[in-house]
Amino acid sequence: MTAPRSTILLRLEAPMQSWGDGSRFQLRRTADAPTKSGVLGLILCAGGISRSEADAHLDRLRPLRFAVRVDRPGVRGWDYHTAGAGYGILSAEGVVKLTASTKEPETLLSRREYLFDASFVAGLEGDPALIDEIAAWLTDPIWPVFLGRKCCVPGSPVFAGVVHDTKLLDALATAPWHGSGVEYPADGLRILMDAPAGEAVPVHARVAYDDARAFGVMDHAPRWGVEARIHPPHDGEVAFADDEAAPARADGWWSRVRLERLALDHGLCVFCKSEAEEVHHVTYERRGAELVDDLRSLCSPCHDACTALEYGGGMTVHRVDPLDPAWRPRIAEQIDLARNSGAAAVRQRVLDALASRLGGRSEEEGA
Repeated sequence: MTAPRSTILLRLEAPMQSWGDGSRFQLRRTADAPTKSGVLGLILCAGGISRSEADAHLDRLRPLRFAVRVDRPGVRGWDYHTAGAGYGILSAEGVVKLTASTKEPETLLSRREYLFDASFVAGLEGDPALIDEIAAWLTDPIWPVFLGRKCCVPGSPVFAGVVHDTKLLDALATAPWHGSGVEYPADGLRILMDAPAGEAVPVHARVAYDDARAFGVMDHAPRWGVEARIHPPHDGEVAFADDEAAPARADGWWSRVRLERLALDHGLCVFCKSEAEEVHHVTYERRGAELVDDLRSLCSPCHDACTALEYGGGMTVHRVDPLDPAWRPRIAEQIDLARNSGAAAVRQRVLDALASRLGGRSEEEGA
């Protein structure tokens, strides 16, 4: 007998939203739709749950199946930010950075990306008691909620209702469309949702590193996401795309595409032209159904250098591309560092830095 399930709906609409799914130095980008970690953070904020108390609650919230309906995709734009003015920011060694010319605390300059005038409906499906608890938090929040960053104040009440004994997609299909100002797409509204748990991953699934295992540290697990299309309530139909009925990935896919990439590169490292020993991902968007263009052939030292740069930069889905001219000087510098100090020492520093950033938590294998 199937356990009862309920779905809570959240209306995420504001003049500005920003759902960070990765940062590169002073560039802070946004995903094109709300992330699971961002929505869970919003819920914990409504419940008055501090970061130090969040872990126990995350263990309950993470199994909820998550989906987002894109009612109005919005427009991307950038803003200019500073941090540390007057009090400074810390270096990797833990000391305040000083400006060379004035010896005053250094100010960090950054550019941050936002979604302007976007509108989404998010849904979480799971145990009815937990869904009702979340609804109580959102109905009477203890702390103010925001859409990705504190400057992103909701333009409408976030809580949009609870639907009992209803699947996630069906619940999203019944919610009113909030796409005022844009034309309704002829093929329906786009849905981004978790792949079915405990089943083979669908062929066209994509991986997202936004399943938070902790708050206060950069500790996110990967999750598989699939897309669907639904039509507004008055159509009376739900059109599925690549969801539960999608075929499973073919066995042996990785072995075949790996050999294809090595053959394309003539068995040589694309960086230094020595014999290739590894096949490197430049993106994990299609992990398990990789395309040849998602991969690069590398020798072990060049692969180690790329991996060290990725861990050091906290990169998740999109990785270092050794064919990109912008990356080549940094890869060469990392290789020289390994030669000077020993590859084993470099690897250990990477692991130590990763362990420190994760607060001593063990990381799930993702490579």
